[in-house]
Amino acid sequence: MKNRPTEKLLEMLTKIKDEKELKRYIKTSSSEKESLKLSKYILEVCNKKDIKKSEIIRNADIYRTYGYEILNGSKLPSRDKLLRICIGNKFSLKETNRCLTLAKHGILYAKNPRDSIIIFAINNKLSLIETDILLDDHGLKVLD
Repeated sequence: MKNRPTEKLLEMLTKIKDEKELKRYIKTSSSEKESLKLSKYILEVCNKKDIKKSEIIRNADIYRTYGYEILNGSKLPSRDKLLRICIGNKFSLKETNRCLTLAKHGILYAKNPRDSIIIFAINNKLSLIETDILLDDHGLKVLD
């Protein structure tokens, strides 16, 4: 069931009438680890931008070992670490929200003041330091 649109999966799910069918659906729809999907997506985006793995980690200003664990799919990063990767590597808002969705962290929400500042930072291609300064200036938690 990989690469099927969400609407199609929802349609299939609404037709399920018993637990046996539900088990089969779950087994086939979640065959790949979420962290692996996320790492593949991050690498795809960065490959298009000609950014190497070592640069992805350096740009995100995260520990090297932890960064490689994220990129090889063995670790699923926190929301803030993922945002550091996206902002540090100049992901678009669409690319960032896709990463957040794959990691099951929820997309950036315009009504949330902290998320609003992060959206502004992404849209204006601010650096991590500039983003943290802006968050701090508004009395909000910096990206950890």
